[in-house]
Order: sequence, then C-alpha cells, then structure tokens
Amino acid sequence: MQALLTSVELRKRGHDVNLLCPPRSTLLREANAAGVPAVSILAEDKNAFITVKDLSALIKSYNYDVVHTHLSHDLWWIVPAMKLAGSDARLFLTKHMASGVRKTDPLHRLLYGRLQATFAISNYIRKSVIDTCPVPESRVHVLHPGISLQIFNPELYSKSHVRGELGIPENVVVVGMAGRMTPGKGHEEYLKAARMLLETSDLKFQFMVAGRASHSEEAYEAKIRSVSEELGLADAVRFIGFVENVPRFLSALDILVFPSHEESFGLGLTEAMAMKLPVAASGNAGVLDIVVDGETGILFPPKNYSLLADAVMSLAADPGKRERYGNAGRERVEKYFSMESLVEKLEQCYLKGRPED
Repeated sequence: MQALLTSVELRKRGHDVNLLCPPRSTLLREANAAGVPAVSILAEDKNAFITVKDLSALIKSYNYDVVHTHLSHDLWWIVPAMKLAGSDARLFLTKHMASGVRKTDPLHRLLYGRLQATFAISNYIRKSVIDTCPVPESRVHVLHPGISLQIFNPELYSKSHVRGELGIPENVVVVGMAGRMTPGKGHEEYLKAARMLLETSDLKFQFMVAGRASHSEEAYEAKIRSVSEELGLADAVRFIGFVENVPRFLSALDILVFPSHEESFGLGLTEAMAMKLPVAASGNAGVLDIVVDGETGILFPPKNYSLLADAVMSLAADPGKRERYGNAGRERVEKYFSMESLVEKLEQCYLKGRPED
C-alpha cells in the first residue's frame, strides 16, 4: 500500500494525485476509503489494444505531469499509451523485486528508455536493476519505503496493558515474528531457535507468531503449525493470525525476529524499530540497508537457527542492550525511513528527475 500512503501525503502537500487501480482490487477500496481519487480502467475482459487506447485517453484527458508505476510489466501498456496520447510527462518506475532475467532486447530498451528514473527500494534491488535492466546506472536511485512515525509510535501504548489483554505474564521475555506466512520467511528457523532457547536458557520466554497464509498457501501455514507441535512448542508459541493493529502487537514484544531467507527490503523491521524494538534479523539482501549490526539489532546468517537463537539470547539476557538498540532503531527510522522523508525525495524526483544528495 506504499502507493496509496504516498498519494495521501502528496495530496496533503497540495499535489493533484489519482491512482489507476485494477477493478475490485484492495487498492481501489482503500483509495476510496482514504478519499484519494482512483480510476479503474484495466478491465479484466479487455485486450491489450483496448487497454492502451483507454489509458491513452485518460492520460490525454488529465494531462499528467508525472506518471509513476510500481510494476515493470505495466510499461508494456503505459509507454505506448503515453506515445499515443502525445504525452511528455515524466515517467518513473519503482522496482520492488529482484529479477534474474536480463532485459536487453530492443523492445525492453525502448520501454525502459522512456523512463526518467528507476527507483529501487533497497541497494540490493538497485544492483539487480543495474545488472538486468537497460537503464544507465545514473538513473537508478534508492528510495526506501516509508512508514508513519505517528502511527508507529511507542508512546501510544502501554506494554503492560497490552500484555495484560493478551494474557502474557510480566516476568517473561516476549519474542515475536510478524508477516505473511509463506515459504522463505524463516518460520521453521524461528521455531527451531525457540526450541533451543527453551532447552538451554533459564529465562522464561513467550514466542508469538502474527500473520497468516495468503490464498493458496494455506498448506504452508498448516505445516508450520505442525512443526511447532512436533517440537513440543504448544505452550510456548502462540499463533495469533492476522493482526489489524500492528503497532499494538509490536508494543507487547521485547524482541522482534526477522529470519527471512532473502528480503527485498523488510518493512516489518522498520516498523519494529520505530516502536523501539531491538531486532534479530537475517543479515543479507535488503535487510542490510535497515539494521546496523551491534547498534540497532543483531544480524545472523540466513537459515542458521542456532545463531538466531544466540542473537535472541544476547538481547533477552540484557535489558540495557535492548533499550539502547531500541532507542537507536527509532532514531534510524526517523532519519531514513519515515514517510515524510520518502515523500520529500519523491517531490525532488518528480520536479528534477533525481533525489538530492
């Protein structure tokens, strides 16, 4: 929902913004609820030619100064539509995922050649763009996703009160993992680390898992729940499903674990750090842009549940370290990962083509 959140902030700054959304999409519903003008023209029963024609008419009607897409696939429709409309609007693309396919053929060169700039959500993604897309390095910029510091504000919640509502005793170290339950997120390693900590530490732990499987991935969630039972973690690990109020959930934790095998960025980390939580995270890919090892959290090699357990134990056994890392994490998010910072950089790019150094 970064496109919607940035649209809301841009409108607050006086910009005329509307969103082009697929029909019956969550984005369309959320945009309507937020009061952001949204247009649904990519009808599912239309072919590419009619879609390009309709999109061209819309671009010509609104006479956009800027067109910004978050899917590279959309360039196949947007670039021809802008050509047909005679639009000289600045075109931007945000890349959220790495690609292993080199796009150096003439058609991709034509499409990517229309871009004013390409934004990558992390340095990891920026390298992927440079390695696989026909764009000059000078036009590929890192723009980290932003979060609302007003929403992710630890001062809004009482840890003891939230724990009381969740039935969590005060004398335990609460370790949490949050996010979609899908392969590659590290749930298996998290559970194995939990088992190791319970066997080797005298501390009392409560492990929490927030999130659920996406459509068609229910079997994976069932598998993870079975692994927890097989490891004898029924009393120590609580699966609480989808969490609507993420800041409230985070306020109940002492430590957030982020064991993803390979993450383009890691928005859940910035959210946790904004809530002054120390983190234990896999030290690779986009995570390296967020966590400063030994300052805001502890990094460990992906898939290594033993070192994950060590990282959690280091934080659990030292409340002072948790407080220092939590405070430093909040400061880092305020400096680099706020929604305000993202929108300011977007404004610079929309006006000048690139963010200021």
